[in-house]
Amino acid sequence: MPRDSAAELERRSDELSPGEVNDSRDARAQQVDLRARLERLPDGHPSSPYRDDGSRKPPAADLAELEIPLPDELPSEEERTNPDGSWDWKGRHLTPEQSRITDQAIARCRDAEGRDAEGQYGDHGLTPAMRRVEAQLDHGALVEDTEKYALKEPNRFKEKLADSIARIPDKSSAELAYEIPDAVRYTFMFAEDSYCQGVWDVHRKAEEQGCELEVRRNSWANAEYKGINSRWLDGTSGQLFEIQFHTQASWEAKQLIHRTYERITDPRTSHSEVQCLRECQKEISGSVGIPPGAAEIPDYRKEGK
Repeated sequence: MPRDSAAELERRSDELSPGEVNDSRDARAQQVDLRARLERLPDGHPSSPYRDDGSRKPPAADLAELEIPLPDELPSEEERTNPDGSWDWKGRHLTPEQSRITDQAIARCRDAEGRDAEGQYGDHGLTPAMRRVEAQLDHGALVEDTEKYALKEPNRFKEKLADSIARIPDKSSAELAYEIPDAVRYTFMFAEDSYCQGVWDVHRKAEEQGCELEVRRNSWANAEYKGINSRWLDGTSGQLFEIQFHTQASWEAKQLIHRTYERITDPRTSHSEVQCLRECQKEISGSVGIPPGAAEIPDYRKEGK
């Protein structure tokens, strides 16, 4: 059966709008590339758009046509700091005290990350340390715009804390704020054939910078997300931070499913929407190749963590 042309794939790339990060040309090119990869999968593959007999599967549901508006389209999306100091955003709420604790935690993260009040870096901090790790690698590098995204955006930090408070009400807000692992975060990217070596090289060189591994989670076998996420403790500042390990393909897939993930974790998203969004994530992640040996990198959790 004839396959779609590149022009047709580009026309249909908007079907993946739940996973678009933005409307830039780069994002569209990434979508078209992933669509093309899906087209090349063997007929009958779970992520292939074709059945075993070569006929095309029906298109995924168009989320824009669902009766309930998607979270990003709902009113009152702008965050609100109330006169009493409490905070509300996207169905989440923090009390004045919880919001104050969060602001203090964000300030500590900024100091540990290494930039000064003018946004400049010296030798101090995690970002300069990760740049030193990068400079010693034989293969791979930090992703583009690392400094821009090293710190979690304040409202996203508060959103994550609000979710943690709801999930673990017996723990103090200060402790939960400290334990948010991706408040400071970095991503190293490697070619598939040097991925495993790159992962272990970063581990060794991060330890040489005084960082200690606490948790490593391998998600290469996960249907909705491909990559390795790890949590580290900075021995200088005592700050927890995250390092992710990706290939170009898994990084692009992660970017495409970012908004999808946000919608899935939004408490206002209906069950039917969540199911549809998860299928979208599976379709995108299913096209990502697994680097040789990556699935065998073991999970790790430091004793007591």
